[in-house]
Amino acid sequence: MGNRRIKILNYRKEKQPGLLERLTEYAGSDAYPFHMPGHKRREIPDGIPGGFPDPYGIDITEIDGFDNLHHAEGILKDAMDEAAAIYGADRSWYLVNGSTCGILSAVFATTENGGKILTARNCHKAVYHAIYLNRLEAEYLYPEEITEFGINGGIRAEDVRKALEKDAMRCAGNSGDVRGKNTKIQAVLITSPTYEGVVSDIRAIADAAHEYGIPLIVDEAHGAHLEYADQCHSFPKSALEYGADIVIQSLHKTLPCFTQTAILHVKGKFVDQDRVSRYLSMFQTSSPSYLFMAGMERCIRYMDGDGRNGMVRYEERLEHFMERMEGLQVLEVLDREICGKYRTVAGWDPSKIVVSTMRAEDFHGEELAETLRRKYHLEMEMTAPEYVIAMTSLMDTEEGFERLGTALLEIDGALRHCVEPEQQKEKGESKEKERCETPEVTESKVLHPVRRMLICEAMNGDTERTALQDTVGKVSAEFVYLYPPGIPIIAPGEVFTDAIVEKIMAYKAAGLLVQGPADPDADVILTCQTPGLVHKGC
Repeated sequence: MGNRRIKILNYRKEKQPGLLERLTEYAGSDAYPFHMPGHKRREIPDGIPGGFPDPYGIDITEIDGFDNLHHAEGILKDAMDEAAAIYGADRSWYLVNGSTCGILSAVFATTENGGKILTARNCHKAVYHAIYLNRLEAEYLYPEEITEFGINGGIRAEDVRKALEKDAMRCAGNSGDVRGKNTKIQAVLITSPTYEGVVSDIRAIADAAHEYGIPLIVDEAHGAHLEYADQCHSFPKSALEYGADIVIQSLHKTLPCFTQTAILHVKGKFVDQDRVSRYLSMFQTSSPSYLFMAGMERCIRYMDGDGRNGMVRYEERLEHFMERMEGLQVLEVLDREICGKYRTVAGWDPSKIVVSTMRAEDFHGEELAETLRRKYHLEMEMTAPEYVIAMTSLMDTEEGFERLGTALLEIDGALRHCVEPEQQKEKGESKEKERCETPEVTESKVLHPVRRMLICEAMNGDTERTALQDTVGKVSAEFVYLYPPGIPIIAPGEVFTDAIVEKIMAYKAAGLLVQGPADPDADVILTCQTPGLVHKGC
């Protein structure tokens, strides 16, 4: 028997169930998914007899009569045109490689190789990959911080305007003539809503970008549901309605659609649609899944019909849940009060339930998520050091919200009993005082690493392996980020500091998922051998 066969048999010796068996077992359990995808493992209630067909029976390729996503002229073109009409876009494209391929295509369509982009630091890692691939110089917009929850706030329109003005001055040189508003910056990109549901002032940011003839790209991966909340009163509107030029949305995150499905919209005169289409053909698979595309069409049609009423009922379930959460005394749930308190927060998406542990003693986000998983069989979307996120959608049931609410109230009660009544009173008074004294806008604790070279220069140059604790003063040659959501703590070309190393080590100690480095444990980091040297391989 060959070594390869022995190795295969050894894998199967313990008779561990395969992925399909594990998934089937999980589907039959009472574990409740407060995470994506938005269908929540339930069938769309659109009345189709028998529900979604057998996937094997409808899994085809580009045969006659079924069109071609990369050259859509028939049934797929009609479906995407219908989506554009529903969302109010000039043109929409189905994405079968998730919002990631939409972000890559949007950045490439709006920037030239070796150009410059103005982007929010708290953007998704796909943006950084686009920056690397197109050899871009990145200038960052740093969000304010909502200190009482330890989350990022919005991006300020005045920061966008100042960055563009400064860039125009540099381009004008000694003449100082900025009347032409010429900039090296070719696109502005922000994330709204954020993972935590924070919405920036899209209208003001779009106006600032358009003043310089620059398109605004909005990563609205977490906002595909907003278009269908027109009968609701608590949801913000989509960025497409406020002047964004390219909007990328993940249908699978907040709507009843399969994982990996997304959509890209273009609206207005600042984007070349042909360039978008060209790059989508490069970044999307040449074998798009007809299961995905059929699922997208079905989802969008459902949402444009019964789904709008479903959003109203969903809003009622959310409001009832938030009323119950008023009984929390240690744990705390983010609510729309942040809109009036922080001027960088133009809106808030209530579909994200952010539960903070900041008022608890020695009880953090990871412990809360583990308790919810182990004791209550509730799986959260994301865990951070000071909070967890429960991602909800209109497919979440009353029973699901009831289980989460009961669990949080019980955990909160247990945390209260861990503190003596007098201590609890003093702590509550102290916290209330802190909240009252919190300024409207506080300086963000987000680190601002110094850049020594471009991302592509650092990644393509000579590197060496350095122990994490020894990286201070060295230039990173790889990304380090907490996933989810995939926002870099440090990017290639940036210098490690004590604060950056301490933050990474704290995340690791808390058991959070630090990703990016070639070393899966993030104990060793690739750093640049020759800091400051421009590598021609970029």
